[in-house]
Amino acid sequence: MENLRHLRALQAFDETATHSSLSKAAEVLNVTHGAVSRQIKQLELYLGVTLFHRRPNGVEMTRAGERLHQSTRQAFSALQLGVLDVKRLHHRQSITVSLSTSLALKWLVPHLPSFHQAHPGIALLLDTNDAYADFDASEVDVALRFGEPGWEGLYHEQIAQEELIVVAAPAFVGDTPLPMRPEAIARLPLLHDAFNVGWDIWAEQVGLIADQIQSQQTKYVDSAVLIEAALDRQGVALTRHLLAARDLELGRLVRLDNNSVALDRGLYFVCRPGEQDRVTIRIFKKWLRSI
Repeated sequence: MENLRHLRALQAFDETATHSSLSKAAEVLNVTHGAVSRQIKQLELYLGVTLFHRRPNGVEMTRAGERLHQSTRQAFSALQLGVLDVKRLHHRQSITVSLSTSLALKWLVPHLPSFHQAHPGIALLLDTNDAYADFDASEVDVALRFGEPGWEGLYHEQIAQEELIVVAAPAFVGDTPLPMRPEAIARLPLLHDAFNVGWDIWAEQVGLIADQIQSQQTKYVDSAVLIEAALDRQGVALTRHLLAARDLELGRLVRLDNNSVALDRGLYFVCRPGEQDRVTIRIFKKWLRSI
């Protein structure tokens, strides 16, 4: 039990060892540089060993420090996972969903009122982030990702297959009869998606050559921004059908032709193995398939 008195010192040591910096450890722990230094000195006196060599640009672990860090890293990681597990168990009626900003803005958020109306007891927390969801070190329950299956060790299920379609604001094309001829579309300013490159494929499908496709200096990495540019009448977008669907339904966008570019990627539902059977997550997944 005596060792528990040094828990703060062990935490200060672990953060310093992880970042090779007293200052960074102090920043992470929200204490002063001096407080971290004193905690480590106290731990060194207790253990009777030197844990760090002080260097001009930081600190370097001694052999004893390296051995201790192996234990503290495992211990604090296990402690963090334990806390997250307890929090998840306590909040069984809530679901933290990781998804891209584009998917949230253009697809999920507009449909949320129907989910809350149907399931008022389930709270959703949307974590809009394009980064890979680390299920081991976060409170994320579900990730919605556009891509190909590649989530080793995780449960994943395709929610929707995706395709690219040609859209523009109604005012941009005016009274032009729809669907438009491919040659007429190709003469318009074409908005380019840096991630889903498809204009060349579209051109091939409709019998045009690549030289007939206008290039544009601005390319959009964010699909929601690409659609926003089309809504702003800046040009014609070849965009993901799923993300444009609501604007099409509301008449803010129109399809210029009946062609589409198939994608080898789709929208996937990803979670921890076994979590797909959790009641709230099963309800959420079933609802996603219905919208």
